Amino acid sequence: MEKQVKITRKRKLEEKEDAKPRKKLARTVEPTKSKPRTVKEIKLKTKSQSVTAETEKILLQPSSTISDAKADATEGSVDLWDESIVLAQVEKIPENLAKNLVSLLSEGCTLPFIARYRKTAVDNLMLDRLQELYETYQNVIQLKKKAKSVIETLKKSKKLTLDVEKSILNARNLSELDLVYAPLKSHSLSLSERAKKLGLEPHARNALNGNYIDVETLCTKSNDELSTVDKVEAHITHIVADIIHKDPRVLEKIRSLKDETKFTIVSSRTKSSMKETKDSGQRKIESKSDPETYKIYFDWKCPSHFVKSYQTLALNRGEDEKILSVKVVVPDWFYNNLERFCITLWNGIFWIKKGLSDAYSRLIKPWLSRQVRSELTVAAQKEAIKTFTTNLEKYLLTEPIKNRRIAGLDPGFKAGCKVGIINHNGDKLETFTLHPDLRRKNENDPAASYLKSQLKKHMVELIGLGNGTACRETETWLKEYRISEDIPVIIVPEQGASIYSISKEAQKEHPNMDPNLISALSIARRVLDPLGELIKVEPKHLGVGMYQHDIPTKMLETALDSTVEQIVSLVGVDINTASLAMLRRISGLNESKAKKILDYRLKNEGFSSRGEILKVAGIGKITYQQCVGFLKILGGPEPLDATIIHPESYTVAKSFAKKIGVNINEMSQLNFPALVEQKTSSINIDRISEDLQTDVGTLELIISAFKQKSYEENIIRFVKPVYSLSVQVKEQLKEGMTLTGVVRNVVPFGCFVDCGVGENGLIHKSKLGASSTPRLGDRVEVTVIAFPQPKRLQFKLERILD
Repeated sequence: MEKQVKITRKRKLEEKEDAKPRKKLARTVEPTKSKPRTVKEIKLKTKSQSVTAETEKILLQPSSTISDAKADATEGSVDLWDESIVLAQVEKIPENLAKNLVSLLSEGCTLPFIARYRKTAVDNLMLDRLQELYETYQNVIQLKKKAKSVIETLKKSKKLTLDVEKSILNARNLSELDLVYAPLKSHSLSLSERAKKLGLEPHARNALNGNYIDVETLCTKSNDELSTVDKVEAHITHIVADIIHKDPRVLEKIRSLKDETKFTIVSSRTKSSMKETKDSGQRKIESKSDPETYKIYFDWKCPSHFVKSYQTLALNRGEDEKILSVKVVVPDWFYNNLERFCITLWNGIFWIKKGLSDAYSRLIKPWLSRQVRSELTVAAQKEAIKTFTTNLEKYLLTEPIKNRRIAGLDPGFKAGCKVGIINHNGDKLETFTLHPDLRRKNENDPAASYLKSQLKKHMVELIGLGNGTACRETETWLKEYRISEDIPVIIVPEQGASIYSISKEAQKEHPNMDPNLISALSIARRVLDPLGELIKVEPKHLGVGMYQHDIPTKMLETALDSTVEQIVSLVGVDINTASLAMLRRISGLNESKAKKILDYRLKNEGFSSRGEILKVAGIGKITYQQCVGFLKILGGPEPLDATIIHPESYTVAKSFAKKIGVNINEMSQLNFPALVEQKTSSINIDRISEDLQTDVGTLELIISAFKQKSYEENIIRFVKPVYSLSVQVKEQLKEGMTLTGVVRNVVPFGCFVDCGVGENGLIHKSKLGASSTPRLGDRVEVTVIAFPQPKRLQFKLERILD
């Protein structure tokens, strides 16, 4: 036992000595008062098991008690597992902010709730920034789980050593963890492990530390692996390379050099994409897309820090389709600086150079390339998500046209024109399919007569015409038969309507109905309640943003939920009319709880107060706290139930209203926001918040709620047909022709315009002239360029019509 204690103490001293040169990654967490562990309590048999058992305890402990194990683990590495400290380091935010956020999340708070009702605790950060912090926090948790899993795996395969374990504990992200773990993943031995099996590790460490070793004396004819000097040198080099690349100090240096290095991204066309196969005598290229789409990238290079987000996504897609070959060029400056640093750590210069060269070519450089590409991709995906949410937010705020009976027309040629008629509540009145004669004029077209009779029967007041295939022909047909003379026709973007119509959600809503007819109903409802209808569609099928199909579905769904929650915070949701699709995206709710709310609403004929939400089965205090501020009760006995003010602040809100001399019972009056504006123009918010014993953030939210105006100033409006009458299909276009259209999508490199020819055209940012980029929904006048036969319709902006 005495011998075991001595060995353990020696091991700890060696470990501390190894950690001294390494820069500490985080500040020490204040230790808690717990009984220190003893050697007797640990009861471990081997060196590897001792380290692993202690590490396992570290990884399984809550972050607040991690420092208890500090005396038994690598110096500084334990603190790395305090999630809030790592979050603060990675995102470069104050530690107290990170700790507040982690604490709120652990209490079950959602991001929308934090952004609105706990914003003082998180320095008034906006929801999109909180989302970024949350994603990083999830990555830290994932890293912690992965590290534990890797250690367990290596323990079972008997590949875990003290050096490997230290490197794992000092990894900051999954990529760095992979740099350490990748060579050890295989069931077969790595090059360094094979060399160690030959008993060369002590000699390699001596050589690395500057001690002379006679390689010839290590040669032996009895083992072919050690039969020549070259083979022995190669084995020693592999061990030295393994020691160098796993050293925490080297890993830290690689991090800093990577941030300082200017990499270059180079792309070229692959040989496989040039291969031709004969298919019915025609040229066929073995790829998903036409290689000419990527022509600009066939001989392309750019410094990594100048690569645009859309370029990264294009390169990634071209590479996935095996049309492009993409490489990262690492300058010699990186290797030279890393070599100089390694020479300061060990004394064996000859072996340092050999080992580092081997580690660099096999491990470090490939990892660098992957890391640079990964970071570019993550940044590009974030930019794509930002573009998506900016468009989506505007799109979801499309002007609702209430209290109308609406006919939705989903036009088509072969399948006919699908019609769905709804009442002012969105309920289905009628669905049917027409087969109008769109190619030639028929004075007695029975389809026109039937449509007229149905529109008259159901007293339809508005027609929503989908802007897809056969839109222009159907529009002309409606004019020719004077159907649109008495009933206004508006153009409705139909992206995603067909996809939604075959979804499980659509089938639940309309069991046993023809998907084509569901699509027509969806178009009609997009006019009546755009927000409620559009959130039913999968995000990537909404037709806004860029490279949506290349973005992970989970990221798009999260972005959709986040955007909907932001819209909800702007316009609010009436709990007595909200759909299941809307309710399940409310802060704190999910599909199951939303269904229970709907069941209660149906059974009890609605909610009369916010407090009644607590009567719903499955809605506890935490869920109620998170969701109630986003659910409004209109016309109830409590006026504040119709605002974004949380019930926990009702007392403060009423005291404040009394203090400034306004009556909350008059909140629904049109002049109330202006009155509050006048009363609060010169108040001292800090002093009043102290008087009311609340924080400034809460008081600001109350004032904002009192002053909240209609959201109509933020909406985009449906447009009546603005397309040029002389052009209906793409084949009729000529260079220099002037058209009118509607902006359907805005991206970093320009915007896409629907001119009614079946395909949206691009106005590149270089063709905007002196104008700023048009906004989603703007009517514009454009000139056709890049003709004849452009790969993509391209326009030049002449003017914004609105």
